[in-house]
This record gives sequence, structure tokens and C-alpha cells, in this order.
Amino acid sequence: MAEPRVTVIIPNWNGRRHLPECLATLAAQSYRDFGVVLVDNASGDDGVEWVEAHHPEVRVLRRAVNGGFARAVNDGIRASAGEYVALLNNDTAVHPRWLDALVGALDAHPDYDLAASLMLLYDQPDRVNAAGDTFQLARLAGRNRGFGAPARRYRRPRRVLGACAGAALYRRRLFGEVGLFDEDFFLMSEDTDFNIRCLLAGKKCLYVPGALVRHKYRASIETAPAWPAMRLAVRNEAMVVAKDFPAELLPLAGCLWWWRLFRQTVPLRPSRWHLVPGLARRFGPRLEAEAEGLRRGWVKRADVSRTRVIGWAEAIRWLARGVGDV
Repeated sequence: MAEPRVTVIIPNWNGRRHLPECLATLAAQSYRDFGVVLVDNASGDDGVEWVEAHHPEVRVLRRAVNGGFARAVNDGIRASAGEYVALLNNDTAVHPRWLDALVGALDAHPDYDLAASLMLLYDQPDRVNAAGDTFQLARLAGRNRGFGAPARRYRRPRRVLGACAGAALYRRRLFGEVGLFDEDFFLMSEDTDFNIRCLLAGKKCLYVPGALVRHKYRASIETAPAWPAMRLAVRNEAMVVAKDFPAELLPLAGCLWWWRLFRQTVPLRPSRWHLVPGLARRFGPRLEAEAEGLRRGWVKRADVSRTRVIGWAEAIRWLARGVGDV
């Protein structure tokens, strides 16, 4: 049989409770030239068995160990061969025209390389989870554009820095040109890293407001213990800066680092001051995690530099603003 034009890759870890709705909404897509690959990260529930029994059309890849989001989606990308790759979190429900909107947008804009969905908060579908991804220089971290804002404000297609990998479409050739997701991230900020690598390589991301997805925000991350998840988050944010920031921007990053550390140790809002003692106790381990991220990222800078085609002025414009006209 011919390879479908689009392969939808769903990373899964103990997601049995989410899979029925996710797969049901995919089955109802108006766009039909697609296949689904579920990559299971050594789950301890019966999600894989349920999928095999109720959705035999879904190809299941079983991993022996949990390799995190990045490794799971990379395995799915390697196992597919269509023109487009769509990534989709298992804790989502997609609109019937989700794939139609994404594929139609990239077909109509051949100069764009990836497309971002309008992700809505599952329990507040009039509010934005992500309308593409941008970067917040003051925090030295990626962010979901428009988070918490009314969705009606984000009805216009825009060029954005990048896409939240929880619901996005990519031209397959992109992975050959800029590489796969960096598996050292395990979870969190791997899409920020990928988005900046694409930016530096001259690639463009299109935000598609008609590609609607409801997302159970942080439903998977919140099942993990708080400190290990926080440690991974700060380590990965540091890795992005060390790995991807052009050399001309590193002095700026060094200046912003102290403000970032202060803000994340001493919240400015009085309602959060009760957290200060706990945050202060974590200050030393946090610095260790960030130092580890800086070391891991620094050794990969040369790989990113080899694909860079834009200048530092354009890079800082997109890192600072993150959005522009199509």
C-alpha cells in the first residue's frame, strides 16, 4: 500500500485515560490521507492493549524504556515516510478539520516549513493554550503565545517563531535539514530548541488559527514529582541558551541570567511569597541543574552553527518579538 501523505505521531506514556477521545477525534478527520503511529514509552497501564483492540488501524511502536517525548517522536519520525509529519499529544481532542487546515496551509505556502495549531485549554475552549510558540528573553525560556488569552484575539494567520510540538505539522524534509528533536532534553523545551534551530537555519513557521485542538494542559507533566520536573525544566532552558543562542547574544543572556534567577527565587507577587523558603532551599540544586544544562548545550553549539544562515540581528528580532506578518 502507498504511504499516506501525512503520518500523525502520538507519543504515549501511561495515557490510557486520554487515548479514547484522542483517537476518536482523529478518526473523524475530514482529511483522510493519513496514518497514525502511537509510540509507547514503556507504559505501565493497558493503553497499548486497548489501542490494539479498538483501533487496529493504528501502528503501535513499543519502547522498552521511557525515553521521554523527544526520543518517542524521533522513533515515530524514523518509522514513517510520508510528505508530512504531524505530532500530537495524547491528551488532546482535535477538531474534524484539524489536519485539513494544517495541510492546506502548508500546501498554500510552500515557503513555510512547519505549521502551528491553535491549541485551546481543554476545560476553557474559549481560552488559548498556544497560538504558536515564541521566546521570552526576560525568562530566557520558550513560551506558548497567547496563553490564557481569549481565543478570539488569535484569528489571524501569522508567521511565528515556532510551533508547540503538542499539535504541529512538519515537512519531512525539515528533519533532514536541521536534524531530529534533541533526545537529551527528554521532556520540556525540546520544541523550543527545535524552533530556534529552524529559525537559525532560515526556516519559517506558520500559525494556522483554523487548526483547532483542545489540550489538557500539563496533564502528563503533573503526574511527575514536582522537583524532578522543575529540575528538568531549568536544566533544559539553560541547554537551549548554551546550544542555540548566536555568540553575539551570549553577553545579553549573561546579563539576563541574574534577573531570571532572582525572579524565579523571589516571586514579585505577594500571593506567592510563601513559596520563597522552599525556592531558596532549592537554589543550590537549581544552579547545579542549570550548570549541567549549560555544559550539555555548549558541546552541541558547533552542530547548530553549521546550519545557521541568518544574522544575529534577525535572530534577536525573532527571539524578542516572535511574530510577524505572513
